Amino acid sequence: MAAIDYLRDRGFAARLNGKRIRVSPASKLTEDVRRYIRAHRLELIAELASNDGIERRCHWTVEVPGHKPFRMISEPVTHAEALAGARLIWPNAEVEL
Repeated sequence: MAAIDYLRDRGFAARLNGKRIRVSPASKLTEDVRRYIRAHRLELIAELASNDGIERRCHWTVEVPGHKPFRMISEPVTHAEALAGARLIWPNAEVEL
């Protein structure tokens, strides 16, 4: 079962607001559902973000001149976000598509 299905089966709707997950109706949230959301946050973000048609991954291959290619691991991000993040640290970095 997808993480979002757990919420839908219990009568909740979820959406992304930046990197925050908004669940409604908030007045019906129980502590068990809150724990589930915290435990499955990355899955929920990936599932909700995937509805916009832009590929997001938790890992990207980064190439920096003079170094072996390596994996950058993060929350689900687009190629552009991964490239921007890598270039904050390594200005000449490239991120494989």
